[in-house]
Amino acid sequence: VFTNVINPRSAYPRDIREYRKTLVKKGATIGANATIVCGITLGKNAFIGAGTVVTEDVPDYALVYGNPAKIKGWMCET
Repeated sequence: VFTNVINPRSAYPRDIREYRKTLVKKGATIGANATIVCGITLGKNAFIGAGTVVTEDVPDYALVYGNPAKIKGWMCET
């Protein structure tokens, strides 16, 4: 699940400044039902556990899970 605005409400028009880009770098893995808040960067080969809520950038090779996401370990390329 990806969000795309910083204040998610459907009842009023959006200002373009409310939208944020989300970057998923090469090799990143996102588990089922993970929620990625807008404006986040998921690092190269990062691993996001199932059901995780990501509210901050995830560094390259980080293993994160939980609500909110916390770094629990590190991944490798192979």
